[in-house]
Amino acid sequence: MNSLHWSRYREQGFFIGIRFLFWLHHRLGPIAFKIAVYPVVFCYYLKNRSGRRATHQYLRFFAERYPREKIKADWITGFRIFLNFANSAREKLEAWFVGIPASQVNFPERAFLHQLASSGQGGVLIGSHLGNLEVCRALGSLTDVRVNVLVHTKHAKKFNRMMQMLNPKSQVRLIQVTEVTPTLAMQLSEAVDDGELVVIVGDRTPVNSQGRTCEAQFFGRPAPFPQGPYILAALLKCPVYTLFCLRSADGYDIYMEKLCDRVQMKRGDRESHIRELVADFAARLEYYCRLAPLQWYNFYPFWNQQA
Repeated sequence: MNSLHWSRYREQGFFIGIRFLFWLHHRLGPIAFKIAVYPVVFCYYLKNRSGRRATHQYLRFFAERYPREKIKADWITGFRIFLNFANSAREKLEAWFVGIPASQVNFPERAFLHQLASSGQGGVLIGSHLGNLEVCRALGSLTDVRVNVLVHTKHAKKFNRMMQMLNPKSQVRLIQVTEVTPTLAMQLSEAVDDGELVVIVGDRTPVNSQGRTCEAQFFGRPAPFPQGPYILAALLKCPVYTLFCLRSADGYDIYMEKLCDRVQMKRGDRESHIRELVADFAARLEYYCRLAPLQWYNFYPFWNQQA
């Protein structure tokens, strides 16, 4: 049975709670945040029936696929995912406005990324809602590389102005987008030619019903993935990389891997290469989910959704 598209799920109640937690953190410090986060998230966890079911579905598929990991599809494990998400929201603000100390970031490919940008060749980085992508978006402060982040939020311009006020040295620019237009493609092409990076998520299907998707195996079941990131990369004629950031006991582990040098769009079967890349991305996403199973933050039925 199909479920609603991810963009039609409303998380307003959760973000009201998150705003309250941020206020506590700002006024009373991190200890107040850590104490209050449990009851706030628990109340939302009980209230958000659809998000709870979606999380349990993911945990069930994970447990069936990897029984040796001993991940239980119960309410306690589901609550832990919600709790991790609330804590990651606090870390997002730190990543954007304060910055993450380099000592807390394990990023082996940092030198390569800097070399790539210095050579005048940028690229497309495909991330996800696993872990904390906002730390990856702070790559600009880690490598002095300009980062363009494609987002669905309608407040991108306001956020950019706020970023400049709070952190004038920020190398991150948010671009609100629902579809890739010729004008946007031209702007991003110029950015990539100047050695800049374009970050886009690869685990959210298009907001509009006309966006292209294709299915790939994910935890042993077909799931819809967007074609947009790969079509964009084909237009930009640049390398494509996967990008994941997982929370660890010591800080953050950033993983960057090359997916392909160029996306090839062949006549007669223009989507064949894209289908292969989507399958490769889904496989890597599953691999990193296995490394951090409780950092999966898609609170909607991922495997069965419709616009």
